[in-house]
Amino acid sequence: MSTAVAPCVHAPRRQAWLRRLLAAPLAALCGFVGGVRAAGLDDLIDGPPTVREVAGGFTFTEGPASDARGDVFFSDIPRKKVHVWRLGTGSGGVETWLDDSGSTNGLFFGPDGILYACQMGESRRVVAIDPASRAVRVIAERFEGKRFNAPNDLVVDADGGIWFTDPGYGRKPEEVEQDCEAVYWISPDRSQVRRVADGFRRPNGIIHSPDRATLYITDRDGDVTWAYPVEGPGKLGARRRFADVGCDGFAVDERGNLYATVKEPALRVYAPDGAVIGDIPLPVPAANATFGGPDRRTLVITARDKVFSLPMKVRGG
Repeated sequence: MSTAVAPCVHAPRRQAWLRRLLAAPLAALCGFVGGVRAAGLDDLIDGPPTVREVAGGFTFTEGPASDARGDVFFSDIPRKKVHVWRLGTGSGGVETWLDDSGSTNGLFFGPDGILYACQMGESRRVVAIDPASRAVRVIAERFEGKRFNAPNDLVVDADGGIWFTDPGYGRKPEEVEQDCEAVYWISPDRSQVRRVADGFRRPNGIIHSPDRATLYITDRDGDVTWAYPVEGPGKLGARRRFADVGCDGFAVDERGNLYATVKEPALRVYAPDGAVIGDIPLPVPAANATFGGPDRRTLVITARDKVFSLPMKVRGG
């Protein structure tokens, strides 16, 4: 797998990236994407901000991701399993979907319907999991011939490119091969792996804005969340400080509001310009979140040994 610079972008795709780039400053100026800025949590939540426990008895839940039907998949990292909450298909049950996940953390369904995952255990790689056969295929496990640290969280863009964080969780100094903890991009044809951002203490959660013009990356140990303009396939512009908070994971709604799993027992909601809309209280600190259900109006939160949900007025981004 090559790590060379990507080839030039063809004209139609270049125009698409230009539209996304021009949308970013306009969104920041107006303070919203696709709607009026929320005055408070009441504008976003359908009812009181009280989460409901969906399931418990896990070890450490992470990486929730919704498929096209609205079913929500999530990892139990220590037990090396992937579970699914059949929220979209109507049964409402939670079941084990994959028994040997390779210690998956972040999960994300790509535009091709494939479930992509970060295996942060001994394999240290990004994989693709076929939803039908549940067969696991390796996408990337090295950069410049060296093994990754511990791939943590990922997003897949509309073109199929994969962006993922690679912190050093659980690694002894002698086990680390990369010279830093960074963020990488895998090309849609899977021929290239590129380091696109570094300068973190411990990069963790990652997510795009709804228009994919902005990539949010949090430095959990550095207590800061950064916003990067996406300037092309595998190319980020100069970062700006979005919030003075280090998080674990994110969700984003259709208006571009960012739902951050801060270190306190709450989900903090930020407007696209970084203003705090409010905190959704939780019983314990959360690890990650996503929107699920057939209408994408259910906020699903993984938090330690449990999974919680909250009905929303807004859809996922």
